[in-house]
Amino acid sequence: MESSKLASYVASRICHDIASPLTPLMQSCEMLFDDSMGAAMKAEGEKTLKHAIATLEAKLRFLRFAIGSQAINDGQANTNEMRDLFQKLFALNSKVELEWRMDTHRISNRQMRVLMNMTLMMIDPAHKGVCRVTSREDGDQLVLDVQAVGPLANLKQEVEDALAGREPQGGWGGGAVQPYFTRLLAEEIGFVLESRSPQGAAGLSARGPVSIA
Repeated sequence: MESSKLASYVASRICHDIASPLTPLMQSCEMLFDDSMGAAMKAEGEKTLKHAIATLEAKLRFLRFAIGSQAINDGQANTNEMRDLFQKLFALNSKVELEWRMDTHRISNRQMRVLMNMTLMMIDPAHKGVCRVTSREDGDQLVLDVQAVGPLANLKQEVEDALAGREPQGGWGGGAVQPYFTRLLAEEIGFVLESRSPQGAAGLSARGPVSIA
């Protein structure tokens, strides 16, 4: 895919994630500034506003690292900081539970970036279930793994196509570019990204060399 098209599709993906909490944010603001609303409605509007702002902040912080440019280096990732980003992103999603397990601290920023993008792909399949995010060492290899477990856990054909570099039947819009982008990030650091779909679950694994001494 041409770099200009990739940039456009990724930008569209970001805008889609940001627009989601913006809608209730704007609606709650209208309620708070509408003098015809009673105290109960204004209290509900304030509650909705706080949740929308927290959701927007969590998504922006996560996307800034996962898709933005600040993390493109091979320095060691701060796993405590990363855990905080993951937990805040999932804390505001009542339909997906996060299970986080880091069995190694030898993970670089670029490798963590791949793990974050893998996770973004697995949130929808984990709907009403669990998203397990793990990393471990296997000899001189680092294994990154994200698994969705739940009643709706499966990878759509468009995801499988994008992972293989094939344009999905519906085109690259609507977030379909995320698997393609994630595969590119993995390949850039010498990792192989693979999918799996056992019954009642779906998963992604990326394996490559440990780069942190």
